[in-house]
Amino acid sequence: MKVSIAESRFDVNPVGNTCLVIDVLRATSVMAVLLEQGVKKIYLADSIESARDLKANLLLPEEVLMIGERNSLPPDDFDGGNSPLAFQRQSENMQLPSTVIMATTNGTPTLLSCVGAELIMPIAPVNLDATVQRAIREQNDIVIVCSGWEGAPAEDDFLAAALVIDVLEASGAILSDSASDVKSRYASLYENPISLSAALAKTEHGQRLLKNNFEEDIEYCAQINLINVTGHLETDINGHSLIVCD
Repeated sequence: MKVSIAESRFDVNPVGNTCLVIDVLRATSVMAVLLEQGVKKIYLADSIESARDLKANLLLPEEVLMIGERNSLPPDDFDGGNSPLAFQRQSENMQLPSTVIMATTNGTPTLLSCVGAELIMPIAPVNLDATVQRAIREQNDIVIVCSGWEGAPAEDDFLAAALVIDVLEASGAILSDSASDVKSRYASLYENPISLSAALAKTEHGQRLLKNNFEEDIEYCAQINLINVTGHLETDINGHSLIVCD
């Protein structure tokens, strides 16, 4: 089993591979929280406008929660944003709807760019081991796909990717040169949640979140193995892509 890395969604070669998609700040962290709290379906939209269209066209009988962000903040007509802590706290007071539509700047388009892979899974430090172990069972070569920022590489996802690479190598995977380089470049920065949180906060994306008062989200997203739940991408009978719990 070989492990390689795609620095952005434009570098992905999904065919025949398992794709582990990282958007540590914050989409794949949010997905882990939603799945843990009992959400059954997370429909993926590649834009705010597509999410609105999807909600209008799904015609589902159950309540649907539409969430996401533009420039880190939720659009006015959305039911929620892209904060894992907000959904964690919301679930303490009420049961979240079983169906969610999600649109983010980076994470949801990147997951959709991997369609055609043998297996597609969102991954984050918060559900690291659960996701890695599920991916290993498939015995496909693994591509770690960094969501980046608007299609360009971003350091926050490299930090999280290095953590994933370290766990995969410890499980016997063979690293490509690019994966080995990312691991060695960032190893000292993910030794524990405190150092990972500090490193994430210093990235360009981390700085955007700090300006919008999401410091606690960064700290949460740096926690490792808080959640023992993972999910994968499926396509429904109408061709819509969604994340479902494993």
